[in-house]
Amino acid sequence: MISYRSSVEGDLARLPQQVRALMLKKVVELGDNPYPPGCKKLKGAENRYRLRMAGEYRLVYSLFRDDRLIKIEFVGHRKDAYRWF
Repeated sequence: MISYRSSVEGDLARLPQQVRALMLKKVVELGDNPYPPGCKKLKGAENRYRLRMAGEYRLVYSLFRDDRLIKIEFVGHRKDAYRWF
């Protein structure tokens, strides 16, 4: 199951159209493979990962294996990606 923070909708709306389409595709693919090629575990969090997209953009998500849940925390430019985490 995939869920997302309420702020993710606004984050997606602010992205360029091509990047937005790529992000949405990757979110769907996370349901099949929560560890896609290029994902990286973030330091300081037990279950948080990031996925690099289109060079300058990041998708940050948390993985709860016991609950079979992926929670999308952030999508956007890399300069803003780690501000809250």
